[in-house]
Amino acid sequence: MKISKIGFYGIRNVGTGLVQTIASKGLTAIVYEKNDDIYNNALSIIENNVDYEIEHWGMTRKDKKIMMSRIEHIDLFTDFMKNDIDILIESVEENIEIKRHALKKIKNELDLNIPIILTAQINILKDIIKDEEIGERCINIHPIPSVPTYKIVEMIKSENVNNATMEILLEFFEKLDLDVHRISDCPGGIGPRILISTVIEACKTIKEYGVSCKTVDGVMKKGLRMYKGPLKMTDELGLDTMKIWIEEMNRISEAEYNVPDLIVQMREKGLNGFITKKGFLTYE
Repeated sequence: MKISKIGFYGIRNVGTGLVQTIASKGLTAIVYEKNDDIYNNALSIIENNVDYEIEHWGMTRKDKKIMMSRIEHIDLFTDFMKNDIDILIESVEENIEIKRHALKKIKNELDLNIPIILTAQINILKDIIKDEEIGERCINIHPIPSVPTYKIVEMIKSENVNNATMEILLEFFEKLDLDVHRISDCPGGIGPRILISTVIEACKTIKEYGVSCKTVDGVMKKGLRMYKGPLKMTDELGLDTMKIWIEEMNRISEAEYNVPDLIVQMREKGLNGFITKKGFLTYE
């Protein structure tokens, strides 16, 4: 099957990494994002990631220009109909009601019988899908922020997803060179849950040991061979997103998952990470 254009309903949370991966593989990402700041912030993160690849892995400026040209923004939700997209990826806020509304909008306003990929990192898929008909075309994935580098994705199937949808999506993941791990429908899965715990522990370490955020990320990168430190990953996701993730996990365990004071204090100061040029780290 020909897979060439991928629609994005939003480019929040983990959507940025997915857009970068898709564009880098020669596919076109058609993005509908109402908030210009969110969209431009996502493009800035992608450009920074690509600049890093140019410096370290031999990618050229020409490659970057071609890749960025494959990311297109549309003004109207119904413009997806004009672009002949093959798959639609939801990447809105991590809020169960917003995600339910997104699925309803997709069904009611788009006459497209194509696979739908949800990106609920914390919420359970069966709690989001309330329509069996659209559930036949849905899966959920946890791509984690580092998809462009590590090429790994966790996949959760809806209870009644059909075989045709799965064939298309497995071909899509193969085209992106992603290692797919099928997991059960559980809150947080593997990557998001461990990232949350790592960020909470990092904040405790900063408070108790008096070390800097830069030092913590430096140790995690060089000592534990992480491509990006957990604090920079959180800045790119947005501190508000991480706060929401932790609050959602708090419903599972109040003792284990609590928003660190450091994140609360930064949010009170209007700091949200990369989009505000300052979070755990500072960005020019």
